[in-house]
Amino acid sequence: MSAAEQLIHTALQEVGYLEKKSAMQLDDKTANAGKGNYTKYARDLYPALQGQPWCDMFVDWCFVKAFGQMAARQLIGGGFSAYTPTSAQYFKDHGQYFKGAPQPGDQIFFKNSQRIYHTGIVEKVTNNQVHTVEGNTSGGTAVIPNGGEVCRKKYSLGSSAIDGFGRPDWKLVDTPEYEPGWHNDSNGWWFADTKTTYYRACWQVINGHKYHFNPDGYAMTNWHEIEGKWYYFEPRAGHPLECALYVSNADGVQEIGLF
Repeated sequence: MSAAEQLIHTALQEVGYLEKKSAMQLDDKTANAGKGNYTKYARDLYPALQGQPWCDMFVDWCFVKAFGQMAARQLIGGGFSAYTPTSAQYFKDHGQYFKGAPQPGDQIFFKNSQRIYHTGIVEKVTNNQVHTVEGNTSGGTAVIPNGGEVCRKKYSLGSSAIDGFGRPDWKLVDTPEYEPGWHNDSNGWWFADTKTTYYRACWQVINGHKYHFNPDGYAMTNWHEIEGKWYYFEPRAGHPLECALYVSNADGVQEIGLF
């Protein structure tokens, strides 16, 4: 399965999801349905924007679900935004925004008389139509920017409602290449164990010190409950053993452990 196919598969799994009237039962596709704009997509990526329109949150969530936060951020131009004009601009800034000839896996952007205002994922292109998977929409042939559901839709390739297509740089995940060792970005520290992989959702001992990496690949800091047990990791930014696991010595004193 190619990276684009992986993204589309992730998006298709969400078809039929209904937004909720409150922050309850967010993981159930149809329970607690309402018009409150509450979704698991906001909860997982944009908790401060819960209750707001979520078409762009859905797209970003699908990228993260398929590839993890670090790769997703790179694929969509370097950042996350729930504001569709900003998301389109990320692609434009990297020369990855196209006005025609969409490809599966592209992020499609729709416009009204004022600005780009809705988005989704291109599923496929057939004859003169582009097929999409969109969040915060509804069925039918019109662009619906606040419809409350994840739907499959299709439009004429010449539709005046389509502004353009952001194309991820798929080689970043189809053929990833990292410098083995520690790396740091705005979200924290991560460790590439080979040129094509990095640690995710696991414990690792590195240079005699123990670390735990979350599902997105970042080494944890502060207190965390892992499989029902509590652990503490060095939280101080710039500390030479930032993220390392603390243990108690014979006197009960907490200190970074050697393993």
